[in-house]
Amino acid sequence: MNILQQYFESELIDDEAMYYVEMHGYLTSLNIQPGELSQTQILAEIFADKVPTEDISTAIFELQNNIEQNLLNGDFPDVVSADEEEDSLTLWAAGFMQGVFQQEELWFNKHPEEVAELTLPILSCSELLDEEAEAALDDEILDDMADKIPDCVIDLYLLFHAPEDK
Repeated sequence: MNILQQYFESELIDDEAMYYVEMHGYLTSLNIQPGELSQTQILAEIFADKVPTEDISTAIFELQNNIEQNLLNGDFPDVVSADEEEDSLTLWAAGFMQGVFQQEELWFNKHPEEVAELTLPILSCSELLDEEAEAALDDEILDDMADKIPDCVIDLYLLFHAPEDK
């Protein structure tokens, strides 16, 4: 267990702060669509406006760089462990979508249809849909959506970072 995981599971973390896996999803979304958020804004979002220590802040931005490196290599930056897959995936997806909603204009500005299609599996697994929409998704559909998330994340990264055809 790394320093961040230990910190996020300790008594030092505020109840309003994100969970570790949720933060990972959030940072992943920021790597896909970087936007204009400062490190201060990112930390405020993760820690609900509480200021973490410098070593924790540094570790968060090192994690963000590691996630970016995974994406650059075409690898899904997986953090979800098999033993707690469902809850962790829900938290990860909720964190990812928080990053999308925070900068919604940037996400949907150039490729709205593709972004909507590629974020649908993540949104479906995030439990952020309204009750009526969630009721329409049975376990088989949700499992199928969850299986698509790694490919969707890589496709989103490529959508925003691949050179445009002239």
